[in-house]
This record gives sequence, structure tokens and C-alpha cells, in this order.
Amino acid sequence: MREETIRIAWWRHLLVALVYAAVYAALRSVSVSNWNLPASLRLASLLLVPMRYWPALVVGEAIPVGYQAWLCHDDFGLAWASFAAFPPIALCAPLVAWFRRRMTIVQADGRISISPMLTMALACAVLTTAGNVAALASVHLPGGQPAPVLTARIVFGYFLGNYLGALTLTPLALAARSWLTAVRPGSALASLRDSALLRDGAMSLVLPLSALAWLGYASGNADAMQVCRIAMFLPVAWLTLRHGWQGAALGGAAASFAVALTSTIVRDPSVIQAQAIIAFAISTLLMLGERMAVPETTNAVANRERVDREYGLLLAQQGLYQEEQRMKHAAEALEQVRQSMRDMQNRLLDRLRDRIPANEERAYSRQAALAQHEMHRLTNALYPRVWREQGEPSTVQLREGPVAMAAAAVGATYECELIGQDLDHLASDVHMALYRLAGESLVCALSRQPTRHVDLVIRGGHSQGQRWVVMRMDCHRASSADGGTRLAQEQCKKAMSLLGTSGLGIETIRERAQIYGGDAHVRENPLGLRITVLLHDALRSTRPDLPRAAP
Repeated sequence: MREETIRIAWWRHLLVALVYAAVYAALRSVSVSNWNLPASLRLASLLLVPMRYWPALVVGEAIPVGYQAWLCHDDFGLAWASFAAFPPIALCAPLVAWFRRRMTIVQADGRISISPMLTMALACAVLTTAGNVAALASVHLPGGQPAPVLTARIVFGYFLGNYLGALTLTPLALAARSWLTAVRPGSALASLRDSALLRDGAMSLVLPLSALAWLGYASGNADAMQVCRIAMFLPVAWLTLRHGWQGAALGGAAASFAVALTSTIVRDPSVIQAQAIIAFAISTLLMLGERMAVPETTNAVANRERVDREYGLLLAQQGLYQEEQRMKHAAEALEQVRQSMRDMQNRLLDRLRDRIPANEERAYSRQAALAQHEMHRLTNALYPRVWREQGEPSTVQLREGPVAMAAAAVGATYECELIGQDLDHLASDVHMALYRLAGESLVCALSRQPTRHVDLVIRGGHSQGQRWVVMRMDCHRASSADGGTRLAQEQCKKAMSLLGTSGLGIETIRERAQIYGGDAHVRENPLGLRITVLLHDALRSTRPDLPRAAP
């Protein structure tokens, strides 16, 4: 299996190298020094191809470059052939790798960052120009002929050719990559046929550029031809205003080809001047188009809907937390009323102790104690006393808290197991929701069957940047001899009274869990009933990028 995997990977690298070499040779055959289309292939490949295939790209470029250097080594010397056989992609690859590690040019949703791409095109043009200059400086002509003079115009021609060549096809390749990411695979042809960009490009590029080239040739005047060449950026600007940087990419490629086709001699100074203006115009329009408001892609709409959905859940979580705080304040107020009633009843009994019989005093004391107990039960159901005394709730309190006391009150044994290190790091409202759901789950189970034992397992964890907690409650069924349905009804009423639950069933539990991005399931087994609840941590504690709800 390992040998087969290595063989497949080797064939992939070989195929990449051969395809790159073929495309490089085809582009080089229609290029000149001041319009070097292989620079586009080089930069686009380094941006879009995974780094594991970069050695294959270097080999693929070395094949046509080395072959051309070998053919001409007799004419220009071995020193020139050594420099010319060195693939420029080997110079550019470390720089592009450095850029790709520090900034994201191609986003995960298909969006493209234009400014880093232009910076890399400029830097790669400088490196490639340096290699071209080194090769030209090492030329040795046969027969003692003087070597070509290295001038600033030649150096600028090399730089312009590499930079404009990169701007001709690289943005177009990135636009195609962005479109392929946004479109659904099954509707690619339909989307291409209905593309407003291609329709506007055909109308606003082909005819105007052809007309400008025809006017330049028909005038027979060099100045008129130069004006027509420079005017070729106007359709590009219009397309940019319509479609953003994608329009600038398509229009820039068409304008670059149109200017190059007007050249009649190699290194025509007027063509080089026009190409310099076109290169500046394409760079400017690409940056302008990136900042323009363009129609949202499918991924952008989906991302906005996701944020809106999470914000809705955040508001719901905030509402539940505020409701718990109101119940806490109500429980504290009720506790104060209970204490006041207890003090008042004690003072009243002290004054009446000498005036009423002992049996009546005992009856009044018993009724006062019963009223105190009922108010304490109601207060504890609203907001457990242990929370008010020890602060915010925690999963540890599920071991000996109100749920354990409710299970004991209905005559069932109770065990609780806590698993995981992330339980104590959950937000306080998640702990509250977990307690409320534990109470609802117990009542839901008691409404379906009499219960003799409750086994609660709380497991916490952390995955994909967010904490979660799973609650599993196993309620073991009591035997029918213990009372059956009547016992279940009595247990359910008593548990609802002690826990202050609604008793609306599994749907209420599931809806509460979904507010915290989870779910709930109930399943019967031979032993009884199992209820499982999943909760994720509160959004406001894990997603600082979401809007804040009002406190």
C-alpha cells in the first residue's frame, strides 16, 4: 500500500511538471522581453498550486528554459547558458512562500486579496529582472564581437515585461478560482452562460479595443496610434466600475493583449510606453475594484445568515440568563419575607403563650412551621439556596444539590458522575441551564414510569474551539408491585413541586438545548428510560466577534 501511494504521488508530480512545461513553452512562444506571459503562469501557479507540488513546478520550468539555453549556448557562451538555464521560479518560490505564510491571498471562501498579489507580482518581477540582467551581462559573442550594452531602457523593458506579463493572466486566474469556489458544481455551465461579467466583457472590450486598434492603423500616424493604445484602458475602467476587481482582471488581460498586438517591431519604444501606462492602470483598477461594493457571493450570504442565527441564539441565551437573575432576586425577596414571617410568628406565640392552652400552642407552632417549610420549598424551587449562599452554580452541586434531594424525596436512589476537565470553565448560564434541564429530565422520566434509581453522568469536553457538555440521565424503572402508574404520578408531582419545573416533556428540553447549540434525545431500554442532552458553551464567552446583547 505504501509503495502504491508513493507511485501515485510520483506520477502526479511528473504530470504537473509536464503540463507546466508545455504551457510555459506555449506562452513563451508568443512573448517578448517587454511582455513576458510566462511570468503570469509562474505567479499564478505559486499562488494556487499546493506547496508540495512546487518542486515539480521548478522541474517543469527548468525543462523549456534549459532546452532553450542549450540551443543558444554556442551563440552566447556557456556563462550565459548557465544563467539562462536557471529557472526563475526557483528565485520567486521562497518569496511567495514567505508571503503565503504571513498573509492569506486566497481566502477559504474564495475571496482574493489583491494588494498582496500586486506586491508579489512586483517583487517577482524584480527578481526575474535581476536574473535576466545577470544573463545578459554574461553574454560572450563568437568571433570577438562586442557584447550588447546593458542600458537602463533594456533593464526597464525586462522589468515591465515581467510585471505586465504577471498582471495579464494572474488576476484572471484568481478571478476564475474565486468564481469556481462560489458556484455550485452542477450549475457551472449555466452560471458561465448567464454571467453578466462575460456578457459585459464581450460588449465593452472586444468592439472598443478592436475599434481603437483599427483607428490607430488606419490613421497611419504614430502619435494617433499611441493615443489609441493609451485609450485602451478606458473600457477596462468601465468594466471595473461594473464588476469590481474581476472586471479589472478580465479587462486588463484584454487590453494587455490588444496593446501587444499593435507592436510591429521588437522593443518598440512607443509600445513600451503604452504598456507602462496600461500596467499602472491595471494595478490601480485592481486595487480600486477590490474596495468597491460588489454583489455578495453565496458564501458571503451564508456567512451573514450564520452570524444572524448565532446572534439570535446569543439573545436567547442572554434572555435565559436574565430570567435566572430575576428568579434569583425574587427568591431572595421571598426569603426575606419568610424570615420576617418567622420572626413575627415567634413574637406572637411568645405573647400568647400564657393565654392559650398548650395544645393550641402546639397546633399554632405546627402550622407556622408548615408555612415556613412551604415558603422555603417555593424559594428553593425558584433559585436553590445553595446557589445563593455559595455563588454561581457549578456541576459539582448536581451531586448533592436540589436534583439529588428531589430524587431522594420521591424514594429513588441517586448517583452522579462528573467526567472531564472543562466542566468548571463553562459559563455560569450553561451551569444554570444544565441544572434546569436535569430537573426537567427527571420530571419527564417520572411522568412516564415509576423510578427506583437515577444515574446521572455529566461529561465535558473541548473541540473545534468550543467547550461542550453532555448530560446522560438513566432512570431505572421500579417494579409494578411498587405502585405502577399511581406511584409515577405521585413521584412526578412531588419532583415538580421541589424543582419548580414546567413538566412539559422532551420537546421543552430539546428547545432549551437548541438555544445552546445542542439537542436532546430520549430512549427506552430494558432497565428504564435514558435522556441525553448536549449543550455548547455560551456564545458570548466564546465568540467575541458577535454583537453584544444589552445587559
